[in-house]
Amino acid sequence: MRILPLFAALVVVGCVALPLGALVLDGSDSGENLVVPVQVLLTTAAGALLGRALLDRERPTRQRLLLGAGLGVVGALVGIVGFFLLLNGIDGA
Repeated sequence: MRILPLFAALVVVGCVALPLGALVLDGSDSGENLVVPVQVLLTTAAGALLGRALLDRERPTRQRLLLGAGLGVVGALVGIVGFFLLLNGIDGA
């Protein structure tokens, strides 16, 4: 049952990493195209670290890392969709 709190934490990380990445990378010509990939990489890395630390010790370390990284990717996607809906609304784009 530790997967659900881990997923909730990674959704928060995914939502926070997007504006922070934009704050750092936005403004330069090459940086604008790197905001989303950097956000996904940060959330995936955070997921791997949190997965290793929070998931059950009965699982092998590799499985905890991969499960955390996978949940990090999903959390990043939820963050991207959330910001898209906040900026454009349901009828937008």
